[in-house]
Amino acid sequence: MIHVEQHGPVLAIRMARGFLGRPLAWTTAYWVDGLLIDTGPRCASGELLKVLSQVPVKQIVITHSHEDNIGGLEDVHAHFRNAPIYASYRALNTIQEPTRLRLQLYRRLVWGVPKAIKQVRALDDVDNTLRTSDYTFRVIETPGHSRDHISLFEPTHRWLFSGDAFVGGVERSWPSESDLFSVIGSLQTLMSLRPERLFPSSGEVRRNPRPEIAEKIASLLRLSKEVSRLEATGMSVDEVVTCLFKGESSLRLWTGGHFSATNLVEACRSYNALMVATSDDLAGVPSARLRRAVASDPPDSSANESADRGDMVR
Repeated sequence: MIHVEQHGPVLAIRMARGFLGRPLAWTTAYWVDGLLIDTGPRCASGELLKVLSQVPVKQIVITHSHEDNIGGLEDVHAHFRNAPIYASYRALNTIQEPTRLRLQLYRRLVWGVPKAIKQVRALDDVDNTLRTSDYTFRVIETPGHSRDHISLFEPTHRWLFSGDAFVGGVERSWPSESDLFSVIGSLQTLMSLRPERLFPSSGEVRRNPRPEIAEKIASLLRLSKEVSRLEATGMSVDEVVTCLFKGESSLRLWTGGHFSATNLVEACRSYNALMVATSDDLAGVPSARLRRAVASDPPDSSANESADRGDMVR
């Protein structure tokens, strides 16, 4: 299934495998001024190529190396041989050897298995900046959803192509490999950019997205705090899951445990443990010394490392 929307000069190309006439899970490629951002899943590559046959593709960039973002890459490259392909250096090995993804059965069924492609360059080769005729896109490191995740920011128009660094809705489950500390850090980076339009992998484009990003950060922090409170009363992880989420949803069974509320609680526990350790490390540092350190070394938002409707995101 495919659905195309026009947002000014940006084409949002939403793709999904259909089942009984309904999409299983949307993912989105964006085209703007000859630049293609992500290529969707392999199961939809034929439909994607029909859309792209109407526009020039001069460059391709991948936000991260999950199968719903790189699945169409080999077919797109076969039709646009002169278009260079860029990705984070951390993503290169997986794009060149997709078996590293070790896909669970549900991921193979929903999105398909990507083909290997060798002709991919690190974004470092272009100083983490992609230029088209009319726009300049800065590469922002936004790990958490995956270690190799990047976002793209166009500072003049304040467009933010966030991949899966931002996922709408309230979390009730979590993928086993995602890192909550980095997710929150990346969301804070996105906030610092003051975007005026957000283009996420789900295809649910937002105007003035900062309040929603801020609420996402706040909700994750509230959840972590609540997990800490319940754990302090002596509750086990299973008891916390029951208390907060009324138990596991069917998603845990359907994904073979890849997505679960248990994973979400464990992610909160890891985040809380890290924050306690950081607080302990700083406990003996005089406050004046901390103020001088912060003043002399301000954060660089361009280099930080760290469900929408109808979308299931890993």
